[in-house]
Amino acid sequence: MAEPKNQYFQFAKDPKREPVLVDYIRTPIGKKNGKIVRMRGDDLTIHCVNALVDRNSWLKDNPKLVGDCIVGCNSQIGTCAIDVGRTTVLGSKLDWITPGVSLNRQCASGMQAVHFGWMEIATGEKDCVIAGGVEMQNAYPIGADMTVPVETGGVTTIPPNKMINKNKSVMASSKKYGNDMFPDKPAVAGLSVMAGQIGSAELMGHVWKAPREVLDEISYNSHMKANKEEAWKGRGKEIAPIKVPKVDAAGKVILDENSDPIPDQTELADKDEGVRPTTTKEKLADLRPIVLRKSGLLTAGNSCPTSDGGNMSIWMSRGLAEQLGVKIRATLVGCVAVGTDPILMLTGPIDATKAVMKRCETSLDAMDFIEINEAFSTVVYACCKDLGLDWNDPRLNQWGGAIAIGHPTGVTGCRLLGTLVNQLETYGKKYGYGTLCVGLGMGIGGIVKREGA
Repeated sequence: MAEPKNQYFQFAKDPKREPVLVDYIRTPIGKKNGKIVRMRGDDLTIHCVNALVDRNSWLKDNPKLVGDCIVGCNSQIGTCAIDVGRTTVLGSKLDWITPGVSLNRQCASGMQAVHFGWMEIATGEKDCVIAGGVEMQNAYPIGADMTVPVETGGVTTIPPNKMINKNKSVMASSKKYGNDMFPDKPAVAGLSVMAGQIGSAELMGHVWKAPREVLDEISYNSHMKANKEEAWKGRGKEIAPIKVPKVDAAGKVILDENSDPIPDQTELADKDEGVRPTTTKEKLADLRPIVLRKSGLLTAGNSCPTSDGGNMSIWMSRGLAEQLGVKIRATLVGCVAVGTDPILMLTGPIDATKAVMKRCETSLDAMDFIEINEAFSTVVYACCKDLGLDWNDPRLNQWGGAIAIGHPTGVTGCRLLGTLVNQLETYGKKYGYGTLCVGLGMGIGGIVKREGA
């Protein structure tokens, strides 16, 4: 079991420039018709930044130390538009001298934001960066940014570029996982196209021959783990409670004439909203498949819900942290983003894990905790099968995964890293690994190490 080799020291020699994590915070993750969706998207990132400023005296005393604010977001429209990284700076307690940027690597956006910040510090471009993500899926569903107004009134949805399906590698993959693999199952073969993520997730389940009962059990276990007292307590350490406007009897958000919350018409959001402690395997088994009605595997119960939330983390050079006397919590040992088969689309954790472990010359055996994002139960099943990992491994998604907690796509990548550091600190362990599947056929994975371990 080889100790991971730090990616930074593979190209750099100055230990003072090594990027380190000094703090992480997030909002609760909201569900459909929950509390968080009542907020603006940029208000969530502003809230997280302000919470970090308030509890870090060095930052409160000198906010100009922050060299960049990087925010990942999948649907950059509405209240998540106009460069939400920059609007977060201008709306928060930071100084306008700090630039901001938003990025979209779909479900990997939050982790990519962290890694881009890591790179800025490692190369000497910046000494301190704030990075995280935001997503308001219940306000702006995936693909909402493809919807545009038309001159005659109303809106239209822009289709994906037709050239994608003419790409030779895409065409070959479509044939491989279509009629070639499923000649007697035309409904399954019909999923081998560049379409929505859930279609690809369904196809993955058939390629890896996932039993429906196992997929439901993965979902059930996610909720049960997420509902454990230690999981609520652990995740609670990450959350900055936020006041949200109440709703009236008709479900309308109560705001004043300026669309601002009314002080005595707010309530506190302080817990993740998607956990279902009363779900059972029997209830999950009764749910109808979404994609293929007769032979389908995926249901609303064994897929992640639509979610809302925001988070932020502070990274700085080791030298600056030591100079300021700031407690260092962890390091990012390695992080790699990869392209994967776009027809299967969501096999990213398989390829990303292999790439990260190769880069750091280590293996999953060296990890104390592992987070495979539960976008769909079929993704977890396939990745565990391919990587030789038991989906019941006690190291895996210990405090529950996205099926229970939720998966605001711009947020989750950063959340996995933050939660892993939280777990390592809570249980006195050393290494954690988080990975996500990503829309359009990509993947990302990152290893964190607890400081002092």
